[in-house]
Amino acid sequence: MLAKHGTLLCHYQYDPLDRLINCSPFAQASVQRFYLKDRLATEIQGAVQRSIMRHDDQLLGQQQCQSNAVETRLFVIDQQRSVLNLLDRVSSRPIAYTPYGYRPAENGLLNLLGFNGQRPDPITGHYLLGNGYRAFNPVLMRFNSPDSWSPFGEGGLNAYVYCVGDPVNKEDSTGHFPLRNIANAFTGFSEKYIMGPVAGFTRKPVTNAIKIKQDAYIFDDIYKHKPRLNILAHSGPPIDGNQPFIVLDGKAITPRQLHDFLESSLDFEKYSSIRMLCCCSADTENSFASAFSSLTNKPVKGFLGTVSAELTPTSRKSVAIGARDIEAKKIDIFKNRGIVGLFFKVYRPKKFDPIRQT
Repeated sequence: MLAKHGTLLCHYQYDPLDRLINCSPFAQASVQRFYLKDRLATEIQGAVQRSIMRHDDQLLGQQQCQSNAVETRLFVIDQQRSVLNLLDRVSSRPIAYTPYGYRPAENGLLNLLGFNGQRPDPITGHYLLGNGYRAFNPVLMRFNSPDSWSPFGEGGLNAYVYCVGDPVNKEDSTGHFPLRNIANAFTGFSEKYIMGPVAGFTRKPVTNAIKIKQDAYIFDDIYKHKPRLNILAHSGPPIDGNQPFIVLDGKAITPRQLHDFLESSLDFEKYSSIRMLCCCSADTENSFASAFSSLTNKPVKGFLGTVSAELTPTSRKSVAIGARDIEAKKIDIFKNRGIVGLFFKVYRPKKFDPIRQT
């Protein structure tokens, strides 16, 4: 990063997994980052070590060690894990944000987690989402660089927009642009007018919703009077055209890996079919849905290109990974209906039957 007169302000280093592991501010000690399951766990800057305490997906606090002194601060967070207050032995420190996460860089607060539980960059105050993949600027309310999944993948047409213009109800921890709810892109309309007749969403009941990973769920519904397994997760076009994947905890997962992961806790035999609510899950001949159909010996419905779906109500309480989301009662899916459906043909399902494959 260069200032106008050409002075190097900071140097960044990444590991082979594209995670930010070293930040070297000008005339300061470098900051080393350490991760646990793709989440920032510890930072070391000179003689100072800061560690983040969590329970599953929930932030608890931060411990700072310097020489023999240990300072512990507890976090008060909201449903999206934004740190709203810092508590220590003798005092509390409230923190306020704009809707897009801006806060003044004062009194060392940038050394702590902040908006949506993300770590702001100590030099710019920007949030380096996806463990350094893309910088989000809370002042400009947009990303500094385009999304690699735009404009034809899950990133959507606007490669720089943050959370479809709805930062209050959505978050983007990966730095990609998950287009899960097209209704949120049409500001100025209330949900009453855009959900059905205008936006073309259908809403159907679901049961047994379980959060398997961050931003990934499985749930049951009834399809043609028989039980169906649904998998809701982020994904993108197959790598090199022949390596399909979905994203779990920021990692690309193959069909075999997903099958083995789910098989340990699911009985595939109790379902008559499977639906993958994942973008690009039916793309190319070697699609994710096709491979998953062969692995499970079940008919699998995937989607060509983007699919827009979201469990409701959206304002549910935070759920630990592996736990059942008892508040998730329905699924909203955009199906090319209504006025918006005349212009956006994003619902393109494709079924794969293992009996017909050779």
